[in-house]
Amino acid sequence: MNRITDHILFATNFSDATVITLYLLPALNLKLRPTILQMKPGTRVVSHSFTMDDWEPDEVSSMDGRRAYFWLVPANVNGGWALENGGDKLELVFEQRFQKLEGSVGLGHTQGGLRDARVRGAAISFSYVGNDGIKRDYAGRVNGSKMEGTYKGDNGSEGRWSATKK
Repeated sequence: MNRITDHILFATNFSDATVITLYLLPALNLKLRPTILQMKPGTRVVSHSFTMDDWEPDEVSSMDGRRAYFWLVPANVNGGWALENGGDKLELVFEQRFQKLEGSVGLGHTQGGLRDARVRGAAISFSYVGNDGIKRDYAGRVNGSKMEGTYKGDNGSEGRWSATKK
């Protein structure tokens, strides 16, 4: 791209868009990536032929030797959260790399690692095994500095949960 096109592309405000289509070279996709990641969670991004480097696509489609890449902008959940499920108050910590999550949940010095943690747009899911040996699967939605949803334990327990960003 030339300087005029480059200037127009980066001066244009498209923050309210819900779908972004790209047919740009990888260097420009990467240059736009920080702006795209600040967009509303769930914004759909499609790129013809070119990736976003280490931001793995949620889906890849191929037709007639051509590829299209699809991403959903993930909610930002990185950091510490205060989690409440029933009467329990736990500390939840996420380390986020795009839509992939790692982290821990626990109370004080007793921490357990998260399993199958992922954020897809504003939808979040993760599991952990508590001190009682019960695996709990959480599913919910992120809305800024709050999230909420439901959980199910492998012992048949279930309920609602919420978390607030620390």
